[in-house]
Amino acid sequence: MPEKENLRMILWMGGETAALKQMNKRLLVEYETFCRGSYLPTLGEPDLLGPPISLSPALRFGCLSVRKFYWALQDLFKQIHGGELQSTYFVSGQLIWREYFYTMSVNNPNYGQMADNPICLDIPWKEPQGDELQRWADGLTGFPFVDAAMRQLRSEGWLHHAVRNTVASFLTRGTLWLSWEHGLNHFLKYLLDADWSVCAGNWMWVSSSAFEALLDTSECACPVRLGQRLDPGGEYVRRYVPELRNLPQDYIFEPWKAPLEVQQYAKCVIGRDYPSPIVSHKVAAQRNRNAMMKLREMLQKAPLHCCPSSDDEIRQFMWLREDGVEVTAE
Repeated sequence: MPEKENLRMILWMGGETAALKQMNKRLLVEYETFCRGSYLPTLGEPDLLGPPISLSPALRFGCLSVRKFYWALQDLFKQIHGGELQSTYFVSGQLIWREYFYTMSVNNPNYGQMADNPICLDIPWKEPQGDELQRWADGLTGFPFVDAAMRQLRSEGWLHHAVRNTVASFLTRGTLWLSWEHGLNHFLKYLLDADWSVCAGNWMWVSSSAFEALLDTSECACPVRLGQRLDPGGEYVRRYVPELRNLPQDYIFEPWKAPLEVQQYAKCVIGRDYPSPIVSHKVAAQRNRNAMMKLREMLQKAPLHCCPSSDDEIRQFMWLREDGVEVTAE
Protein backbone atom coordinates (compact mmCIF):
# COMPACT_ATOMS: atom_id res chain seq x y z
CA MET A 1 0.00 0.00 0.00
CA PRO A 2 1.45 3.44 -0.91
CA GLU A 3 2.70 5.33 2.12
CA LYS A 4 0.47 8.33 1.41
CA GLU A 5 -2.69 6.23 1.09
CA ASN A 6 -4.94 6.68 4.10
CA LEU A 7 -6.39 3.35 5.24
CA ARG A 8 -9.16 5.06 7.21
CA MET A 9 -12.17 5.49 4.95
CA ILE A 10 -14.64 6.89 7.49
CA LEU A 11 -14.73 10.35 9.03
CA TRP A 12 -17.44 10.57 11.67
CA MET A 13 -19.04 13.90 12.55
CA GLY A 14 -20.78 14.38 15.89
CA GLY A 15 -23.67 16.61 16.88
CA GLU A 16 -27.37 16.76 16.11
CA THR A 17 -27.02 18.72 12.87
CA ALA A 18 -24.81 16.07 11.29
CA ALA A 19 -27.02 13.29 12.69
CA LEU A 20 -30.17 14.77 11.13
CA LYS A 21 -28.45 15.05 7.76
CA GLN A 22 -27.37 11.42 8.06
CA MET A 23 -30.90 10.40 9.00
CA ASN A 24 -32.31 12.08 5.90
CA LYS A 25 -29.82 10.19 3.74
CA ARG A 26 -30.85 6.96 5.44
CA LEU A 27 -34.52 7.72 4.84
CA LEU A 28 -33.82 7.98 1.11
CA VAL A 29 -32.43 4.43 1.23
CA GLU A 30 -35.44 3.23 3.21
CA TYR A 31 -37.75 4.95 0.73
CA GLU A 32 -36.36 2.79 -2.08
CA THR A 33 -36.59 -0.24 0.21
CA PHE A 34 -40.26 0.37 0.97
CA CYS A 35 -41.01 0.83 -2.73
CA ARG A 36 -39.34 -2.50 -3.57
CA GLY A 37 -40.72 -4.31 -0.55
CA SER A 38 -37.27 -5.73 0.20
CA TYR A 39 -35.71 -6.64 3.54
CA LEU A 40 -33.03 -4.48 5.19
CA PRO A 41 -30.91 -3.35 2.21
CA THR A 42 -27.85 -2.79 4.39
CA LEU A 43 -27.90 -6.50 5.23
CA GLY A 44 -29.00 -8.13 2.02
CA GLU A 45 -26.76 -6.00 -0.20
CA PRO A 46 -24.08 -4.63 2.14
CA ASP A 47 -21.71 -1.98 0.79
CA LEU A 48 -18.63 -2.75 2.86
CA LEU A 49 -16.45 -0.10 1.24
CA GLY A 50 -18.96 2.71 0.90
CA PRO A 51 -19.68 5.37 3.52
CA PRO A 52 -21.77 3.89 6.35
CA ILE A 53 -25.43 4.82 6.45
CA SER A 54 -25.94 3.35 9.91
CA LEU A 55 -27.22 5.75 12.55
CA SER A 56 -26.03 3.67 15.51
CA PRO A 57 -23.21 6.10 16.50
CA ALA A 58 -25.64 9.03 16.52
CA LEU A 59 -28.15 7.02 18.54
CA ARG A 60 -25.44 5.78 20.90
CA PHE A 61 -24.24 9.28 21.80
CA GLY A 62 -27.65 10.93 21.89
CA CYS A 63 -27.09 13.02 18.77
CA LEU A 64 -30.31 11.59 17.33
CA SER A 65 -33.52 10.65 19.09
CA VAL A 66 -34.55 7.06 18.47
CA ARG A 67 -38.19 8.19 18.63
CA LYS A 68 -37.60 10.75 15.89
CA PHE A 69 -36.05 8.16 13.61
CA TYR A 70 -38.71 5.55 14.39
CA TRP A 71 -41.63 7.86 13.64
CA ALA A 72 -39.91 9.24 10.55
CA LEU A 73 -39.81 5.65 9.26
CA GLN A 74 -43.48 5.15 10.12
CA ASP A 75 -44.47 8.37 8.33
CA LEU A 76 -42.44 7.41 5.27
CA PHE A 77 -44.01 3.95 5.08
CA LYS A 78 -47.51 5.41 5.47
CA GLN A 79 -46.78 7.89 2.69
CA ILE A 80 -45.90 5.03 0.30
CA HIS A 81 -48.18 2.16 1.35
CA GLY A 82 -50.55 3.51 3.93
CA GLY A 83 -51.02 1.76 7.24
CA GLU A 84 -48.43 0.99 9.90
CA LEU A 85 -44.89 -0.24 9.30
CA GLN A 86 -44.48 -3.75 10.67
CA SER A 87 -41.31 -4.42 12.62
CA THR A 88 -40.53 -7.91 11.40
CA TYR A 89 -38.80 -7.23 8.10
CA PHE A 90 -37.66 -3.62 8.27
CA VAL A 91 -35.20 -1.42 10.11
CA SER A 92 -37.84 -0.50 12.67
CA GLY A 93 -37.48 -4.04 14.00
CA GLN A 94 -33.82 -3.39 14.71
CA LEU A 95 -34.75 -0.29 16.68
CA ILE A 96 -37.15 -2.40 18.74
CA TRP A 97 -34.38 -4.97 19.36
CA ARG A 98 -32.21 -2.09 20.58
CA GLU A 99 -34.80 -1.08 23.14
CA TYR A 100 -35.40 -4.72 24.05
CA PHE A 101 -31.70 -5.20 24.88
CA TYR A 102 -31.87 -2.12 27.08
CA THR A 103 -34.88 -3.56 28.89
CA MET A 104 -33.23 -6.92 29.43
CA SER A 105 -30.15 -5.30 30.97
CA VAL A 106 -32.14 -3.32 33.55
CA ASN A 107 -31.46 -4.52 37.11
CA ASN A 108 -29.05 -7.11 35.75
CA PRO A 109 -25.50 -5.96 36.59
CA ASN A 110 -24.17 -9.26 35.23
CA TYR A 111 -25.76 -8.80 31.81
CA GLY A 112 -22.31 -8.46 30.19
CA GLN A 113 -20.98 -11.77 31.50
CA MET A 114 -21.94 -15.42 31.82
CA ALA A 115 -21.57 -15.86 35.57
CA ASP A 116 -24.71 -15.05 37.56
CA ASN A 117 -26.48 -13.81 34.45
CA PRO A 118 -30.02 -15.22 34.64
CA ILE A 119 -30.77 -14.79 30.92
CA CYS A 120 -27.55 -16.34 29.60
CA LEU A 121 -26.99 -20.03 28.97
CA ASP A 122 -23.96 -21.49 30.70
CA ILE A 123 -22.32 -22.85 27.55
CA PRO A 124 -19.01 -24.67 28.28
CA TRP A 125 -16.76 -22.62 26.01
CA LYS A 126 -13.16 -23.75 25.87
CA GLU A 127 -10.28 -21.70 27.23
CA PRO A 128 -8.11 -19.89 24.64
CA GLN A 129 -5.23 -22.07 23.51
CA GLY A 130 -1.90 -20.48 22.73
CA ASP A 131 -2.29 -17.16 20.92
CA GLU A 132 -5.60 -17.92 19.15
CA LEU A 133 -7.55 -15.17 20.92
CA GLN A 134 -4.84 -12.61 20.19
CA ARG A 135 -4.66 -13.69 16.56
CA TRP A 136 -8.41 -13.14 16.25
CA ALA A 137 -8.08 -9.69 17.82
CA ASP A 138 -5.12 -8.73 15.62
CA GLY A 139 -6.60 -9.98 12.36
CA LEU A 140 -4.09 -12.79 11.92
CA THR A 141 -6.34 -15.86 11.86
CA GLY A 142 -5.38 -16.86 8.33
CA PHE A 143 -9.00 -16.41 7.18
CA PRO A 144 -8.82 -13.25 5.02
CA PHE A 145 -12.37 -11.99 5.45
CA VAL A 146 -12.23 -12.31 9.23
CA ASP A 147 -8.80 -10.67 9.31
CA ALA A 148 -9.93 -7.79 7.11
CA ALA A 149 -12.78 -7.09 9.50
CA MET A 150 -10.66 -7.21 12.64
CA ARG A 151 -8.10 -4.87 11.09
CA GLN A 152 -10.78 -2.42 10.02
CA LEU A 153 -12.13 -2.45 13.57
CA ARG A 154 -8.68 -1.58 14.96
CA SER A 155 -7.99 1.18 12.44
CA GLU A 156 -11.43 2.79 12.15
CA GLY A 157 -13.49 1.79 15.16
CA TRP A 158 -16.21 0.56 12.85
CA LEU A 159 -17.59 -2.57 11.22
CA HIS A 160 -20.64 -3.10 9.04
CA HIS A 161 -23.21 -4.98 11.10
CA ALA A 162 -23.19 -7.97 8.75
CA VAL A 163 -19.44 -8.23 9.24
CA ARG A 164 -19.79 -7.98 13.02
CA ASN A 165 -21.92 -11.10 12.92
CA THR A 166 -19.24 -12.88 10.89
CA VAL A 167 -16.35 -12.23 13.29
CA ALA A 168 -18.57 -12.89 16.32
CA SER A 169 -19.70 -16.24 14.94
CA PHE A 170 -16.09 -17.13 14.09
CA LEU A 171 -14.95 -16.46 17.65
CA THR A 172 -17.80 -18.37 19.30
CA ARG A 173 -19.98 -21.17 17.98
CA GLY A 174 -18.89 -20.92 14.35
CA THR A 175 -15.23 -21.86 14.62
CA LEU A 176 -13.04 -21.14 17.66
CA TRP A 177 -15.61 -22.00 20.36
CA LEU A 178 -14.40 -19.23 22.70
CA SER A 179 -16.63 -17.28 25.07
CA TRP A 180 -18.53 -14.29 23.74
CA GLU A 181 -17.21 -12.35 26.73
CA HIS A 182 -13.83 -12.03 24.99
CA GLY A 183 -15.51 -10.55 21.93
CA LEU A 184 -17.66 -8.19 23.96
CA ASN A 185 -14.65 -6.73 25.75
CA HIS A 186 -12.83 -6.23 22.46
CA PHE A 187 -15.81 -4.55 20.81
CA LEU A 188 -16.39 -2.28 23.81
CA LYS A 189 -12.78 -1.15 23.54
CA TYR A 190 -12.69 -0.42 19.81
CA LEU A 191 -16.20 0.12 18.41
CA LEU A 192 -17.21 3.75 18.04
CA ASP A 193 -20.88 2.94 18.65
CA ALA A 194 -20.24 0.40 21.42
CA ASP A 195 -23.18 0.38 23.79
CA TRP A 196 -22.97 -2.03 26.72
CA SER A 197 -26.57 -3.22 26.62
CA VAL A 198 -26.83 -3.54 22.84
CA CYS A 199 -23.33 -4.92 22.32
CA ALA A 200 -23.64 -7.58 25.04
CA GLY A 201 -27.11 -8.50 23.78
CA ASN A 202 -25.85 -9.01 20.23
CA TRP A 203 -22.92 -11.12 21.39
CA MET A 204 -25.22 -13.37 23.40
CA TRP A 205 -27.55 -13.62 20.39
CA VAL A 206 -24.88 -14.54 17.83
CA SER A 207 -23.27 -17.08 20.16
CA SER A 208 -26.65 -18.74 20.89
CA SER A 209 -26.30 -17.83 24.57
CA ALA A 210 -29.61 -15.95 24.71
CA PHE A 211 -32.39 -14.38 22.64
CA GLU A 212 -32.62 -16.98 19.86
CA ALA A 213 -34.68 -20.12 19.33
CA LEU A 214 -32.44 -21.88 16.81
CA LEU A 215 -29.98 -23.10 19.42
CA ASP A 216 -30.14 -26.66 18.17
CA THR A 217 -29.13 -25.85 14.60
CA SER A 218 -26.29 -27.92 13.18
CA GLU A 219 -25.09 -24.99 11.09
CA CYS A 220 -21.74 -23.30 11.66
CA ALA A 221 -21.25 -20.28 9.42
CA CYS A 222 -18.18 -20.73 7.21
CA PRO A 223 -15.85 -17.67 7.18
CA VAL A 224 -14.78 -18.45 3.61
CA ARG A 225 -18.31 -18.71 2.22
CA LEU A 226 -19.45 -15.63 4.14
CA GLY A 227 -16.58 -13.65 2.67
CA GLN A 228 -17.49 -14.78 -0.83
CA ARG A 229 -21.11 -13.74 -0.29
CA LEU A 230 -20.49 -10.39 1.39
CA ASP A 231 -17.39 -9.36 -0.59
CA PRO A 232 -17.72 -11.17 -3.93
CA GLY A 233 -15.04 -9.11 -5.64
CA GLY A 234 -12.59 -9.41 -2.76
CA GLU A 235 -12.03 -5.65 -2.67
CA TYR A 236 -12.75 -5.41 1.05
CA VAL A 237 -10.11 -8.06 1.77
CA ARG A 238 -7.59 -6.38 -0.51
CA ARG A 239 -8.06 -3.06 1.22
CA TYR A 240 -7.56 -4.26 4.78
CA VAL A 241 -5.24 -7.21 4.17
CA PRO A 242 -2.89 -5.59 1.64
CA GLU A 243 -0.42 -8.49 1.70
CA LEU A 244 -3.04 -10.48 -0.23
CA ARG A 245 -3.90 -7.82 -2.79
CA ASN A 246 -1.87 -9.39 -5.61
CA LEU A 247 -3.39 -12.86 -5.28
CA PRO A 248 -5.76 -13.99 -8.04
CA GLN A 249 -9.47 -13.79 -7.25
CA ASP A 250 -9.71 -17.59 -7.10
CA TYR A 251 -7.52 -17.63 -3.99
CA ILE A 252 -8.33 -14.36 -2.23
CA PHE A 253 -10.53 -16.05 0.40
CA GLU A 254 -8.51 -19.29 0.61
CA PRO A 255 -4.89 -18.21 -0.02
CA TRP A 256 -3.49 -21.43 1.43
CA LYS A 257 -4.86 -23.26 -1.61
CA ALA A 258 -2.80 -21.21 -4.05
CA PRO A 259 0.15 -23.11 -5.59
CA LEU A 260 3.51 -22.01 -4.25
CA GLU A 261 4.52 -20.39 -7.55
CA VAL A 262 1.32 -18.30 -7.47
CA GLN A 263 2.07 -17.23 -3.90
CA GLN A 264 5.63 -16.30 -4.84
CA TYR A 265 4.49 -14.32 -7.87
CA ALA A 266 2.01 -12.44 -5.65
CA LYS A 267 4.80 -11.85 -3.11
CA CYS A 268 2.71 -13.46 -0.40
CA VAL A 269 3.90 -16.86 0.74
CA ILE A 270 1.50 -18.39 3.24
CA GLY A 271 3.17 -19.05 6.56
CA ARG A 272 5.72 -16.31 5.91
CA ASP A 273 3.99 -13.17 4.60
CA TYR A 274 0.50 -14.13 5.78
CA PRO A 275 -0.43 -16.74 8.41
CA SER A 276 -1.77 -20.19 7.70
CA PRO A 277 -5.33 -20.80 8.96
CA ILE A 278 -5.46 -20.83 12.74
CA VAL A 279 -7.61 -23.97 12.61
CA SER A 280 -9.32 -26.23 10.12
CA HIS A 281 -12.82 -24.80 9.92
CA LYS A 282 -14.17 -28.12 8.69
CA VAL A 283 -12.86 -29.92 11.78
CA ALA A 284 -13.90 -27.11 14.12
CA ALA A 285 -17.39 -26.91 12.66
CA GLN A 286 -17.98 -30.62 13.20
CA ARG A 287 -16.74 -30.36 16.77
CA ASN A 288 -19.03 -27.41 17.40
CA ARG A 289 -22.03 -29.17 15.88
CA ASN A 290 -21.52 -32.08 18.23
CA ALA A 291 -21.24 -29.70 21.19
CA MET A 292 -24.47 -27.93 20.23
CA MET A 293 -26.28 -31.25 19.91
CA LYS A 294 -25.22 -32.16 23.43
CA LEU A 295 -26.43 -28.79 24.66
CA ARG A 296 -29.77 -29.37 22.98
CA GLU A 297 -30.18 -32.65 24.87
CA MET A 298 -29.30 -30.95 28.16
CA LEU A 299 -31.70 -28.06 27.59
CA GLN A 300 -34.63 -30.37 26.99
CA LYS A 301 -34.63 -30.87 30.75
CA ALA A 302 -33.66 -27.30 31.68
CA PRO A 303 -35.74 -24.11 31.93
CA LEU A 304 -36.07 -22.27 28.63
CA HIS A 305 -33.79 -19.31 28.19
CA CYS A 306 -34.95 -15.99 26.78
CA CYS A 307 -35.42 -16.59 23.03
CA PRO A 308 -37.81 -14.23 21.20
CA SER A 309 -35.95 -14.45 17.88
CA SER A 310 -37.33 -16.56 15.03
CA ASP A 311 -35.64 -19.02 12.68
CA ASP A 312 -36.23 -16.76 9.67
CA GLU A 313 -34.65 -13.78 11.37
CA ILE A 314 -31.55 -15.73 12.37
CA ARG A 315 -31.11 -17.15 8.87
CA GLN A 316 -31.36 -13.66 7.40
CA PHE A 317 -28.82 -12.11 9.74
CA MET A 318 -26.35 -15.00 9.82
CA TRP A 319 -26.63 -15.80 6.10
CA LEU A 320 -27.59 -19.42 6.78
CA ARG A 321 -28.96 -21.55 3.99
CA GLU A 322 -32.58 -22.65 3.88
CA ASP A 323 -31.69 -26.31 3.36
CA GLY A 324 -29.96 -26.45 6.73
CA VAL A 325 -26.59 -27.39 5.24
CA GLU A 326 -23.61 -25.08 5.37
CA VAL A 327 -20.75 -25.91 3.03
CA THR A 328 -17.50 -25.56 4.91
CA ALA A 329 -13.95 -24.84 3.85
CA GLU A 330 -11.24 -27.40 4.22
